[in-house]
Amino acid sequence: MKRLTAFLIALLLALTALPALAEASFETRTPRTELLDFTNVTSPVSNSSEGWSYEPTGSNGKPLLRLNGYGTASAHSAPIKLRRDSTIIVTGNCYIDNNCMGTATNVIESAPDGFLKIEGTGTLNLYAENYNGSCISIPTGGANDNSEFLYINDITVNCHGMMADNYNAATLKPCIYANHNCELHNATVNTHYGRGGIIVEGYSPLYGVNEENANVLLIENSTVNIQNSNNNNLWNFAEGIRIQFGKMRFVNSNITINAGANSIYSRLSLNIESGTVNVRSTPLSTYSPIIMCTNLIVGSGVQNLYFGTTRYTGTTIIRYDDSYLPAPCQCASNIVFDVGGFANDEFYAAPDPNNGGLPAIKLHRSGSSVHTVSFYGIDGELISTVYVEDGGAATAPAMAPYVTNASGCWVFCGWDTDFSNVTTDLTVHAVYRLLGDVDRNGVVNMTDALLVMRYSMHILDLDDEQLIIANVDGNSAVNMSDAVLIMRFSMHLINTFPIAGQ
Repeated sequence: MKRLTAFLIALLLALTALPALAEASFETRTPRTELLDFTNVTSPVSNSSEGWSYEPTGSNGKPLLRLNGYGTASAHSAPIKLRRDSTIIVTGNCYIDNNCMGTATNVIESAPDGFLKIEGTGTLNLYAENYNGSCISIPTGGANDNSEFLYINDITVNCHGMMADNYNAATLKPCIYANHNCELHNATVNTHYGRGGIIVEGYSPLYGVNEENANVLLIENSTVNIQNSNNNNLWNFAEGIRIQFGKMRFVNSNITINAGANSIYSRLSLNIESGTVNVRSTPLSTYSPIIMCTNLIVGSGVQNLYFGTTRYTGTTIIRYDDSYLPAPCQCASNIVFDVGGFANDEFYAAPDPNNGGLPAIKLHRSGSSVHTVSFYGIDGELISTVYVEDGGAATAPAMAPYVTNASGCWVFCGWDTDFSNVTTDLTVHAVYRLLGDVDRNGVVNMTDALLVMRYSMHILDLDDEQLIIANVDGNSAVNMSDAVLIMRFSMHLINTFPIAGQ
Protein backbone atom coordinates (compact mmCIF):
# COMPACT_ATOMS: atom_id res chain seq x y z
CA MET A 1 0.00 0.00 0.00
CA LYS A 2 2.86 2.40 0.86
CA ARG A 3 4.46 1.67 -2.50
CA LEU A 4 1.21 2.40 -4.29
CA THR A 5 0.78 5.68 -2.43
CA ALA A 6 4.37 6.69 -3.18
CA PHE A 7 3.81 5.84 -6.84
CA LEU A 8 0.65 7.91 -6.98
CA ILE A 9 2.36 10.90 -5.36
CA ALA A 10 5.29 10.63 -7.76
CA LEU A 11 2.93 10.44 -10.70
CA LEU A 12 0.98 13.44 -9.49
CA LEU A 13 4.18 15.43 -9.04
CA ALA A 14 5.14 14.60 -12.58
CA LEU A 15 1.76 15.65 -13.85
CA THR A 16 2.03 19.07 -12.19
CA ALA A 17 4.75 19.83 -14.72
CA LEU A 18 2.09 19.48 -17.40
CA PRO A 19 -0.46 22.19 -16.61
CA ALA A 20 -1.83 21.89 -20.11
CA LEU A 21 -3.38 18.56 -19.13
CA ALA A 22 -5.37 20.21 -16.38
CA GLU A 23 -6.31 23.20 -18.46
CA ALA A 24 -7.29 21.52 -21.71
CA SER A 25 -10.58 20.18 -20.38
CA PHE A 26 -12.30 23.47 -19.66
CA GLU A 27 -13.02 26.63 -21.58
CA THR A 28 -11.75 29.92 -20.26
CA ARG A 29 -13.64 33.19 -20.57
CA THR A 30 -12.10 36.63 -20.81
CA PRO A 31 -14.46 39.04 -19.04
CA ARG A 32 -15.28 42.26 -20.85
CA THR A 33 -14.38 45.41 -18.93
CA GLU A 34 -16.08 47.98 -21.17
CA LEU A 35 -19.74 48.56 -22.00
CA LEU A 36 -21.04 46.17 -24.66
CA ASP A 37 -23.06 48.65 -26.75
CA PHE A 38 -25.08 47.35 -29.73
CA THR A 39 -27.25 50.42 -30.27
CA ASN A 40 -25.47 51.37 -33.50
CA VAL A 41 -24.26 47.96 -34.70
CA THR A 42 -25.61 47.10 -38.15
CA SER A 43 -23.69 43.94 -39.12
CA PRO A 44 -23.21 40.59 -37.33
CA VAL A 45 -20.42 40.52 -34.78
CA SER A 46 -19.27 38.04 -32.13
CA ASN A 47 -16.57 37.32 -29.58
CA SER A 48 -16.35 33.71 -28.49
CA SER A 49 -13.74 34.43 -25.82
CA GLU A 50 -16.22 36.76 -24.14
CA GLY A 51 -19.17 34.48 -24.79
CA TRP A 52 -21.49 36.51 -27.02
CA SER A 53 -22.68 36.93 -30.58
CA TYR A 54 -24.96 39.59 -32.06
CA GLU A 55 -27.13 39.55 -35.18
CA PRO A 56 -28.94 42.82 -36.05
CA THR A 57 -31.68 40.94 -37.93
CA GLY A 58 -31.38 37.55 -36.29
CA SER A 59 -34.91 37.10 -34.92
CA ASN A 60 -37.64 37.81 -37.48
CA GLY A 61 -35.75 40.86 -38.60
CA LYS A 62 -35.15 42.04 -35.03
CA PRO A 63 -31.84 42.23 -33.14
CA LEU A 64 -30.71 38.97 -31.53
CA LEU A 65 -28.02 38.69 -28.86
CA ARG A 66 -26.75 35.28 -27.75
CA LEU A 67 -24.98 34.96 -24.42
CA ASN A 68 -23.13 31.74 -23.60
CA GLY A 69 -21.05 31.92 -20.44
CA TYR A 70 -20.74 35.70 -20.72
CA GLY A 71 -18.73 36.64 -17.62
CA THR A 72 -17.70 34.33 -14.81
CA ALA A 73 -18.51 34.00 -11.13
CA SER A 74 -15.10 35.37 -10.16
CA ALA A 75 -14.79 37.97 -12.96
CA HIS A 76 -18.07 39.51 -14.06
CA SER A 77 -18.43 41.05 -17.50
CA ALA A 78 -19.59 44.54 -18.37
CA PRO A 79 -23.14 45.89 -18.93
CA ILE A 80 -25.03 45.56 -22.21
CA LYS A 81 -27.01 48.18 -24.17
CA LEU A 82 -29.37 47.06 -26.92
CA ARG A 83 -31.54 48.49 -29.65
CA ARG A 84 -35.28 48.35 -29.31
CA ASP A 85 -37.16 45.12 -30.13
CA SER A 86 -34.16 43.00 -29.11
CA THR A 87 -34.12 39.38 -27.98
CA ILE A 88 -31.48 37.87 -25.70
CA ILE A 89 -31.01 34.10 -25.70
CA VAL A 90 -29.03 32.84 -22.71
CA THR A 91 -27.23 29.52 -22.35
CA GLY A 92 -24.90 28.56 -19.56
CA ASN A 93 -24.19 30.70 -16.50
CA CYS A 94 -23.68 34.40 -17.23
CA TYR A 95 -22.42 37.00 -14.77
CA ILE A 96 -22.72 40.75 -15.46
CA ASP A 97 -22.24 43.82 -13.26
CA ASN A 98 -22.01 47.59 -13.67
CA ASN A 99 -18.84 48.09 -11.58
CA CYS A 100 -16.63 49.11 -14.49
CA MET A 101 -18.85 52.05 -15.42
CA GLY A 102 -18.58 54.11 -12.26
CA THR A 103 -21.92 55.81 -12.95
CA ALA A 104 -25.63 55.01 -12.78
CA THR A 105 -25.65 52.36 -15.50
CA ASN A 106 -28.21 49.62 -16.00
CA VAL A 107 -26.73 46.15 -16.32
CA ILE A 108 -28.98 45.16 -19.26
CA GLU A 109 -30.79 48.01 -20.98
CA SER A 110 -32.98 48.16 -24.08
CA ALA A 111 -33.90 51.31 -25.95
CA PRO A 112 -37.35 52.94 -25.57
CA ASP A 113 -40.21 52.42 -28.01
CA GLY A 114 -39.77 48.68 -28.28
CA PHE A 115 -39.76 45.33 -26.51
CA LEU A 116 -37.04 43.33 -24.81
CA LYS A 117 -37.22 39.53 -24.64
CA ILE A 118 -34.94 37.51 -22.40
CA GLU A 119 -35.19 33.75 -22.76
CA GLY A 120 -33.19 30.55 -22.98
CA THR A 121 -32.02 27.63 -20.88
CA GLY A 122 -29.28 29.36 -18.91
CA THR A 123 -29.00 31.57 -15.84
CA LEU A 124 -28.46 35.32 -15.78
CA ASN A 125 -26.68 36.58 -12.67
CA LEU A 126 -26.92 40.38 -12.65
CA TYR A 127 -25.27 42.76 -10.18
CA ALA A 128 -26.04 46.46 -9.83
CA GLU A 129 -24.44 46.57 -6.41
CA ASN A 130 -21.83 49.32 -6.45
CA TYR A 131 -23.38 52.01 -8.64
CA ASN A 132 -26.96 53.12 -8.91
CA GLY A 133 -28.73 51.27 -11.71
CA SER A 134 -31.22 48.51 -12.50
CA CYS A 135 -30.32 44.94 -13.38
CA ILE A 136 -32.80 44.93 -16.31
CA SER A 137 -34.41 48.07 -17.67
CA ILE A 138 -36.52 49.36 -20.55
CA PRO A 139 -36.29 53.04 -19.67
CA THR A 140 -38.72 55.85 -20.27
CA GLY A 141 -38.32 58.18 -23.23
CA GLY A 142 -39.02 58.07 -26.92
CA ALA A 143 -42.53 58.48 -28.23
CA ASN A 144 -44.17 57.19 -25.03
CA ASP A 145 -46.51 55.15 -27.21
CA ASN A 146 -47.10 52.21 -24.83
CA SER A 147 -44.62 49.97 -26.67
CA GLU A 148 -42.00 49.24 -23.98
CA PHE A 149 -42.73 45.61 -23.08
CA LEU A 150 -40.46 43.23 -21.15
CA TYR A 151 -40.75 39.44 -21.54
CA ILE A 152 -38.77 36.96 -19.42
CA ASN A 153 -39.36 33.39 -20.57
CA ASP A 154 -38.04 29.94 -19.62
CA ILE A 155 -34.98 31.28 -17.80
CA THR A 156 -33.54 31.89 -14.33
CA VAL A 157 -32.62 35.47 -13.48
CA ASN A 158 -30.82 36.37 -10.24
CA CYS A 159 -30.71 40.11 -9.58
CA HIS A 160 -28.57 41.79 -6.93
CA GLY A 161 -29.40 45.45 -6.38
CA MET A 162 -27.59 48.11 -4.42
CA MET A 163 -27.97 48.37 -0.67
CA ALA A 164 -28.58 51.80 0.78
CA ASP A 165 -27.88 54.25 3.54
CA ASN A 166 -30.08 57.03 4.83
CA TYR A 167 -29.03 59.40 2.06
CA ASN A 168 -29.69 57.42 -1.08
CA ALA A 169 -32.48 55.01 -0.19
CA ALA A 170 -35.16 57.02 -1.99
CA THR A 171 -33.19 57.25 -5.23
CA LEU A 172 -32.18 53.63 -5.69
CA LYS A 173 -33.29 51.86 -8.85
CA PRO A 174 -35.45 48.73 -8.92
CA CYS A 175 -33.84 45.42 -9.85
CA ILE A 176 -36.16 44.96 -12.86
CA TYR A 177 -37.93 47.88 -14.52
CA ALA A 178 -40.26 47.96 -17.52
CA ASN A 179 -41.81 51.22 -18.62
CA HIS A 180 -45.15 49.81 -19.69
CA ASN A 181 -45.72 46.06 -19.59
CA CYS A 182 -44.00 43.02 -18.09
CA GLU A 183 -44.66 39.30 -18.47
CA LEU A 184 -42.91 36.31 -16.90
CA HIS A 185 -43.57 32.85 -18.34
CA ASN A 186 -42.01 29.64 -17.00
CA ALA A 187 -39.30 31.72 -15.37
CA THR A 188 -37.50 31.86 -12.05
CA VAL A 189 -36.69 35.36 -10.84
CA ASN A 190 -34.86 36.11 -7.60
CA THR A 191 -34.14 39.69 -6.55
CA HIS A 192 -32.00 40.75 -3.62
CA TYR A 193 -31.86 44.30 -2.22
CA GLY A 194 -32.44 47.27 -4.45
CA ARG A 195 -35.31 49.65 -3.89
CA GLY A 196 -37.75 47.36 -5.67
CA GLY A 197 -38.01 43.87 -7.08
CA ILE A 198 -40.13 44.04 -10.26
CA ILE A 199 -41.46 47.52 -11.05
CA VAL A 200 -43.64 48.49 -14.02
CA GLU A 201 -44.77 52.04 -14.74
CA GLY A 202 -47.75 51.16 -16.94
CA TYR A 203 -49.41 53.23 -19.65
CA SER A 204 -51.57 56.14 -18.50
CA PRO A 205 -53.74 57.34 -21.43
CA LEU A 206 -55.04 60.88 -21.62
CA TYR A 207 -58.46 60.04 -20.21
CA GLY A 208 -57.31 57.67 -17.53
CA VAL A 209 -56.57 54.01 -17.08
CA ASN A 210 -59.15 51.30 -16.47
CA GLU A 211 -59.34 47.51 -16.43
CA GLU A 212 -59.93 47.38 -20.19
CA ASN A 213 -57.11 49.59 -21.43
CA ALA A 214 -54.55 48.96 -18.69
CA ASN A 215 -51.17 47.30 -19.03
CA VAL A 216 -50.64 44.13 -17.04
CA LEU A 217 -47.86 42.74 -14.92
CA LEU A 218 -48.34 39.02 -15.57
CA ILE A 219 -46.52 36.23 -13.74
CA GLU A 220 -47.42 32.82 -15.15
CA ASN A 221 -46.06 29.37 -14.30
CA SER A 222 -43.12 31.03 -12.59
CA THR A 223 -41.30 31.24 -9.28
CA VAL A 224 -40.54 34.72 -7.96
CA ASN A 225 -38.62 35.49 -4.79
CA ILE A 226 -38.25 39.13 -3.72
CA GLN A 227 -35.89 39.72 -0.80
CA ASN A 228 -35.08 43.33 0.03
CA SER A 229 -32.71 44.54 2.70
CA ASN A 230 -34.17 44.93 6.18
CA ASN A 231 -32.11 48.09 6.62
CA ASN A 232 -34.69 50.46 8.10
CA ASN A 233 -33.43 53.38 6.02
CA LEU A 234 -34.25 51.48 2.85
CA TRP A 235 -37.27 49.61 4.18
CA ASN A 236 -39.68 52.54 4.06
CA PHE A 237 -38.84 53.06 0.38
CA ALA A 238 -38.57 49.43 -0.65
CA GLU A 239 -41.10 47.84 -2.97
CA GLY A 240 -41.75 44.27 -3.99
CA ILE A 241 -43.86 43.87 -7.15
CA ARG A 242 -45.51 47.05 -8.42
CA ILE A 243 -47.41 48.38 -11.41
CA GLN A 244 -48.07 52.11 -11.12
CA PHE A 245 -50.73 52.41 -13.83
CA GLY A 246 -52.15 48.99 -14.55
CA LYS A 247 -53.24 45.66 -13.15
CA MET A 248 -51.54 42.56 -11.84
CA ARG A 249 -52.22 38.90 -12.52
CA PHE A 250 -50.63 35.80 -10.96
CA VAL A 251 -51.29 32.44 -12.61
CA ASN A 252 -50.02 29.11 -11.26
CA SER A 253 -46.98 30.77 -9.74
CA ASN A 254 -45.13 30.58 -6.45
CA ILE A 255 -44.39 34.09 -5.17
CA THR A 256 -42.50 34.98 -1.99
CA ILE A 257 -41.99 38.62 -1.00
CA ASN A 258 -40.10 40.17 1.88
CA ALA A 259 -39.90 43.75 0.72
CA GLY A 260 -41.20 46.48 3.03
CA ALA A 261 -43.47 49.25 1.79
CA ASN A 262 -45.83 48.29 -1.01
CA SER A 263 -44.79 44.66 -1.10
CA ILE A 264 -47.50 44.38 -3.76
CA TYR A 265 -48.94 47.48 -5.44
CA SER A 266 -51.42 47.42 -8.28
CA ARG A 267 -53.21 50.59 -9.40
CA LEU A 268 -56.17 48.46 -10.48
CA SER A 269 -56.88 44.80 -9.72
CA LEU A 270 -54.63 42.24 -8.05
CA ASN A 271 -55.88 38.97 -9.53
CA ILE A 272 -54.38 35.87 -7.92
CA GLU A 273 -55.92 33.17 -10.07
CA SER A 274 -53.90 30.18 -8.86
CA GLY A 275 -50.70 29.21 -7.12
CA THR A 276 -49.29 30.55 -3.85
CA VAL A 277 -48.41 34.00 -2.55
CA ASN A 278 -46.51 34.56 0.68
CA VAL A 279 -45.86 38.15 1.80
CA ARG A 280 -43.86 38.50 5.01
CA SER A 281 -42.36 41.97 5.26
CA THR A 282 -40.08 41.97 8.28
CA PRO A 283 -40.08 44.51 9.80
CA LEU A 284 -43.15 46.13 8.26
CA SER A 285 -42.69 49.56 6.78
CA THR A 286 -44.22 52.55 8.52
CA TYR A 287 -44.45 54.30 5.15
CA SER A 288 -47.17 52.42 3.26
CA PRO A 289 -49.45 49.40 3.53
CA ILE A 290 -47.83 46.18 2.37
CA ILE A 291 -50.64 45.37 -0.09
CA MET A 292 -52.32 48.11 -2.09
CA CYS A 293 -54.81 47.61 -4.91
CA THR A 294 -58.21 48.75 -6.07
CA ASN A 295 -59.71 45.31 -5.77
CA LEU A 296 -58.34 41.93 -4.75
CA ILE A 297 -59.46 38.81 -6.61
CA VAL A 298 -58.66 35.37 -5.18
CA GLY A 299 -59.37 32.57 -7.62
CA SER A 300 -60.40 28.98 -7.06
CA GLY A 301 -56.95 27.69 -8.05
CA VAL A 302 -55.13 29.44 -5.20
CA GLN A 303 -53.37 26.94 -2.97
CA ASN A 304 -52.32 29.31 -0.21
CA LEU A 305 -52.25 33.05 0.36
CA TYR A 306 -50.60 34.79 3.30
CA PHE A 307 -50.28 38.53 3.91
CA GLY A 308 -48.63 38.97 7.29
CA THR A 309 -47.08 41.69 9.41
CA THR A 310 -44.49 41.39 12.15
CA ARG A 311 -44.12 44.86 13.59
CA TYR A 312 -46.92 47.38 13.84
CA THR A 313 -50.38 46.31 14.90
CA GLY A 314 -51.87 49.54 13.63
CA THR A 315 -50.49 49.27 10.12
CA THR A 316 -52.88 48.54 7.29
CA ILE A 317 -52.43 45.14 5.64
CA ILE A 318 -54.47 45.86 2.51
CA ARG A 319 -55.73 49.24 1.38
CA TYR A 320 -58.29 49.77 -1.34
CA ASP A 321 -58.08 53.19 -2.94
CA ASP A 322 -61.53 54.32 -3.99
CA SER A 323 -60.14 57.42 -5.70
CA TYR A 324 -59.22 55.33 -8.74
CA LEU A 325 -61.89 52.89 -9.86
CA PRO A 326 -63.74 51.33 -6.96
CA ALA A 327 -64.67 47.72 -7.55
CA PRO A 328 -65.82 44.94 -5.25
CA CYS A 329 -63.25 42.38 -4.18
CA GLN A 330 -63.90 38.79 -5.12
CA CYS A 331 -63.15 35.50 -3.42
CA ALA A 332 -63.74 32.02 -4.84
CA SER A 333 -66.24 29.88 -2.97
CA ASN A 334 -63.78 27.06 -2.27
CA ILE A 335 -61.46 29.24 -0.18
CA VAL A 336 -61.10 28.58 3.55
CA PHE A 337 -59.78 31.30 5.86
CA ASP A 338 -57.37 30.40 8.63
CA VAL A 339 -56.81 34.04 9.68
CA GLY A 340 -58.92 37.03 8.61
CA GLY A 341 -61.89 36.73 6.33
CA PHE A 342 -63.99 37.99 3.44
CA ALA A 343 -67.27 39.81 3.98
CA ASN A 344 -69.25 42.58 2.29
CA ASP A 345 -67.00 42.41 -0.77
CA GLU A 346 -63.89 43.11 1.27
CA PHE A 347 -61.05 41.16 2.80
CA TYR A 348 -60.18 41.88 6.41
CA ALA A 349 -57.25 40.97 8.63
CA ALA A 350 -57.35 39.37 12.04
CA PRO A 351 -54.79 38.65 14.78
CA ASP A 352 -52.51 35.78 13.83
CA PRO A 353 -51.53 33.71 16.89
CA ASN A 354 -48.50 32.41 15.01
CA ASN A 355 -47.33 35.95 14.26
CA GLY A 356 -47.30 37.54 17.69
CA GLY A 357 -51.00 38.33 17.53
CA LEU A 358 -50.45 40.83 14.73
CA PRO A 359 -52.97 41.27 11.91
CA ALA A 360 -52.75 38.98 8.91
CA ILE A 361 -54.75 37.29 6.19
CA LYS A 362 -54.19 33.59 5.66
CA LEU A 363 -56.26 31.31 3.47
CA HIS A 364 -56.03 28.07 1.56
CA ARG A 365 -58.05 26.11 -0.95
CA SER A 366 -60.54 23.74 0.61
CA GLY A 367 -60.46 20.00 0.06
CA SER A 368 -56.73 19.65 0.54
CA SER A 369 -54.10 19.79 3.23
CA VAL A 370 -51.41 22.33 2.44
CA HIS A 371 -47.93 22.21 3.97
CA THR A 372 -45.25 24.91 4.14
CA VAL A 373 -41.76 24.13 2.84
CA SER A 374 -39.11 26.77 3.63
CA PHE A 375 -35.79 26.76 1.73
CA TYR A 376 -32.68 28.30 3.32
CA GLY A 377 -29.39 29.21 1.66
CA ILE A 378 -25.71 28.79 2.49
CA ASP A 379 -25.72 31.50 5.18
CA GLY A 380 -29.01 30.41 6.72
CA GLU A 381 -31.03 33.08 4.92
CA LEU A 382 -34.58 32.28 3.84
CA ILE A 383 -34.56 31.85 0.05
CA SER A 384 -38.19 30.97 -0.59
CA THR A 385 -41.30 29.49 0.95
CA VAL A 386 -43.60 27.23 -1.05
CA TYR A 387 -46.90 25.60 -0.25
CA VAL A 388 -47.50 22.01 -1.24
CA GLU A 389 -50.60 19.89 -1.11
CA ASP A 390 -50.35 16.80 1.07
CA GLY A 391 -48.31 14.13 -0.71
CA GLY A 392 -47.06 16.51 -3.38
CA ALA A 393 -43.52 17.53 -4.25
CA ALA A 394 -42.09 20.98 -3.54
CA THR A 395 -40.26 22.96 -6.21
CA ALA A 396 -36.86 24.08 -4.95
CA PRO A 397 -35.47 27.52 -5.81
CA ALA A 398 -32.59 27.81 -8.24
CA MET A 399 -29.31 28.01 -6.34
CA ALA A 400 -25.93 29.40 -7.33
CA PRO A 401 -23.79 26.41 -8.34
CA TYR A 402 -20.73 27.97 -6.70
CA VAL A 403 -20.36 30.50 -3.89
CA THR A 404 -17.01 32.11 -3.13
CA ASN A 405 -16.30 33.71 0.24
CA ALA A 406 -13.39 34.20 2.62
CA SER A 407 -13.38 30.47 3.42
CA GLY A 408 -12.99 29.37 -0.19
CA CYS A 409 -15.15 28.24 -3.06
CA TRP A 410 -18.22 26.20 -2.17
CA VAL A 411 -20.19 23.98 -4.53
CA PHE A 412 -23.91 23.29 -4.24
CA CYS A 413 -24.50 19.58 -3.61
CA GLY A 414 -28.25 19.51 -3.01
CA TRP A 415 -30.62 19.79 -0.06
CA ASP A 416 -30.50 18.24 3.39
CA THR A 417 -34.14 17.11 3.41
CA ASP A 418 -36.26 15.15 0.94
CA PHE A 419 -39.25 17.17 -0.29
CA SER A 420 -40.52 14.82 -2.99
CA ASN A 421 -43.45 13.61 -0.85
CA VAL A 422 -44.46 16.37 1.57
CA THR A 423 -46.76 15.30 4.39
CA THR A 424 -45.82 17.95 6.98
CA ASP A 425 -44.24 21.38 7.21
CA LEU A 426 -40.55 21.21 6.28
CA THR A 427 -37.41 23.28 6.77
CA VAL A 428 -34.88 22.56 4.03
CA HIS A 429 -31.27 23.80 3.97
CA ALA A 430 -28.96 24.03 0.97
CA VAL A 431 -25.89 21.81 1.27
CA TYR A 432 -22.69 23.48 0.11
CA ARG A 433 -19.32 21.70 0.32
CA LEU A 434 -15.82 23.09 -0.04
CA LEU A 435 -14.80 22.54 -3.64
CA GLY A 436 -12.00 19.98 -3.86
CA ASP A 437 -12.52 18.69 -0.29
CA VAL A 438 -13.33 15.18 -1.47
CA ASP A 439 -12.98 13.54 1.95
CA ARG A 440 -15.14 16.32 3.46
CA ASN A 441 -12.84 17.02 6.39
CA GLY A 442 -12.86 20.80 5.93
CA VAL A 443 -9.55 21.27 4.06
CA VAL A 444 -8.29 20.65 0.54
CA ASN A 445 -5.00 18.76 0.59
CA MET A 446 -3.00 15.95 -1.00
CA THR A 447 -5.34 13.30 0.39
CA ASP A 448 -8.17 14.68 -1.74
CA ALA A 449 -5.97 14.59 -4.84
CA LEU A 450 -5.04 10.96 -4.14
CA LEU A 451 -8.71 10.00 -3.73
CA VAL A 452 -9.56 11.50 -7.12
CA MET A 453 -6.58 9.84 -8.76
CA ARG A 454 -7.47 6.43 -7.32
CA TYR A 455 -11.06 6.94 -8.54
CA SER A 456 -9.72 7.76 -12.01
CA MET A 457 -7.71 4.51 -11.93
CA HIS A 458 -10.82 2.52 -10.86
CA ILE A 459 -9.24 1.62 -7.53
CA LEU A 460 -12.09 3.05 -5.41
CA ASP A 461 -15.55 4.57 -5.79
CA LEU A 462 -16.78 8.02 -4.83
CA ASP A 463 -20.37 8.75 -3.85
CA ASP A 464 -22.53 11.23 -5.76
CA GLU A 465 -21.72 14.15 -3.48
CA GLN A 466 -17.98 13.45 -3.65
CA LEU A 467 -18.16 13.43 -7.44
CA ILE A 468 -19.67 16.93 -7.37
CA ILE A 469 -16.96 18.15 -4.98
CA ALA A 470 -14.19 16.53 -7.02
CA ASN A 471 -15.22 18.02 -10.36
CA VAL A 472 -13.03 21.11 -9.94
CA ASP A 473 -12.49 21.78 -13.64
CA GLY A 474 -16.22 21.90 -14.33
CA ASN A 475 -16.32 19.36 -17.15
CA SER A 476 -18.63 16.38 -17.31
CA ALA A 477 -16.31 13.82 -15.70
CA VAL A 478 -14.03 13.39 -12.69
CA ASN A 479 -10.62 12.33 -13.95
CA MET A 480 -6.87 12.83 -13.65
CA SER A 481 -7.21 16.48 -14.65
CA ASP A 482 -9.17 17.14 -11.45
CA ALA A 483 -6.57 15.29 -9.38
CA VAL A 484 -3.78 17.44 -10.80
CA LEU A 485 -5.69 20.65 -10.12
CA ILE A 486 -6.43 19.65 -6.51
CA MET A 487 -2.79 18.78 -5.98
CA ARG A 488 -1.60 22.08 -7.45
CA PHE A 489 -4.08 23.90 -5.22
CA SER A 490 -2.74 22.00 -2.18
CA MET A 491 0.80 23.05 -3.12
CA HIS A 492 -0.30 26.71 -3.53
CA LEU A 493 0.58 26.66 -7.22
CA ILE A 494 -2.92 27.90 -7.99
CA ASN A 495 -5.33 29.76 -5.72
CA THR A 496 -8.63 28.88 -7.34
CA PHE A 497 -10.21 26.18 -9.47
CA PRO A 498 -11.32 26.71 -13.11
CA ILE A 499 -14.81 25.43 -12.37
CA ALA A 500 -17.75 25.95 -14.71
CA GLY A 501 -18.76 29.59 -14.53
CA GLN A 502 -15.48 30.79 -13.05
